[in-house]
This record gives sequence, C-alpha cells and structure tokens, in this order.
Amino acid sequence: MDKKEILEQNKKKRRSELDEREQKIYNVSFGLGAVVVGVLCLVFSIYRAINYQAFYEFVSIITGYLCTTFMYQFKNLKSIPYLIAGIVTGTAAFGCLILFFMV
Repeated sequence: MDKKEILEQNKKKRRSELDEREQKIYNVSFGLGAVVVGVLCLVFSIYRAINYQAFYEFVSIITGYLCTTFMYQFKNLKSIPYLIAGIVTGTAAFGCLILFFMV
C-alpha cells in the first residue's frame, strides 16, 4: 500500500468518525453540561428547601445522572467501587422518584 492509498483511506475514515481532538471536546462538553445541570438542581433544591417545599425531583435527576455515569465506568473499567457507587446512587434516585410521586 502506497502513501496515497493510506491518505485516501484516512480521509474516508475521518469523514465518518471523530478524531481524538473532536472526541475530547465532545466528552468535555458533556462534562460541563453535567456540571451546569448539577448546579441548577442544587440552586433549585436550596430555594425549595428554604421555602419548606419538597425537592425530590432535583435529587432524583442528579443521582440518576451519577448512577448512569458510575455504571458506565464500571462496565468499561470493571472496578468494584464504581459498581457500589452506581448501586447506591441508583437506589437514591429510585427512592427520590418514589417520594416525588408520593408527596
């Protein structure tokens, strides 16, 4: 295989896939988005707590996000602490979801 064929294959591949830089930007953008969602949920939770209102829906959103993150990390890294964290946050998310509908 000569140089031109390799470059042509690389161009075809790059059109359909993200390169390393694009993947990093994509991943960081989701991380930043998660931080913003977390901060907003915290602000809304504090506001509702100050006004003596239930805020289970916000806790459920955050713990559901964390559960998904931990379980994905466990699936790919096979590390038991991620599994434990995923189970704990998943249980909290489910509990808050039930409380949201009951209260």
